[in-house]
Amino acid sequence: MGLVNLDIKPRSAFGKNENRRTRAGGHIPAVLYGKDRETESIELETHSFSVALMHLAGRTALFSLNGDEDNIALLREVQRNPVTDEILHVDLMSIPRGVPVTVPVALEVVGECQAVKSGDASVAMSLDRIEISVRPRHMPDYLEVDISELDVNDKIFAKDIKFENGELITDPETLILNIKASSLALEPLDEEGAEGEEGEEGASADGAEEKKDEE
Repeated sequence: MGLVNLDIKPRSAFGKNENRRTRAGGHIPAVLYGKDRETESIELETHSFSVALMHLAGRTALFSLNGDEDNIALLREVQRNPVTDEILHVDLMSIPRGVPVTVPVALEVVGECQAVKSGDASVAMSLDRIEISVRPRHMPDYLEVDISELDVNDKIFAKDIKFENGELITDPETLILNIKASSLALEPLDEEGAEGEEGEEGASADGAEEKKDEE
């Protein structure tokens, strides 16, 4: 996947009032931390960060900082105002070059399942992403889940997801999806058979009453 560039600047002013001023000036207070390094107080340009989040659209948020592809950071947390949805604070984790990182990766269903196409079944998703350990440069935008060869009641587990680089962290036996039979596909009751059975029962009852009358 291509890394999204994110410009950062050092931040020297702290406290609630200063953070309000920072946001009012079109920037977001943030921190950058990582293993074997001191935590840095930084700020991000609000508009460019919001655009970057839209560009990522559900993918794992990895950034190259200030255009340096050797300086990579993973988005760990975005704090928002619960009423206005304004971004209040951002946490970024620095990723050393060549070091694997454990991240969730989105799953995308591909292929055409004939049972689903015919209306006999539907795709029941249990999980929409799995965790893998992978080097940032090899991180996929998403992982494909091919359902073209599946039939009714078939299942796909985490261990069935194929990817070239990295290691699966999610429990291999975790259910990803199954092809669930549609209620419309259930065999309808044979109306003629039902009427026939009812008719036979009725005839038997009538016969029993007639025999009783004769006695």
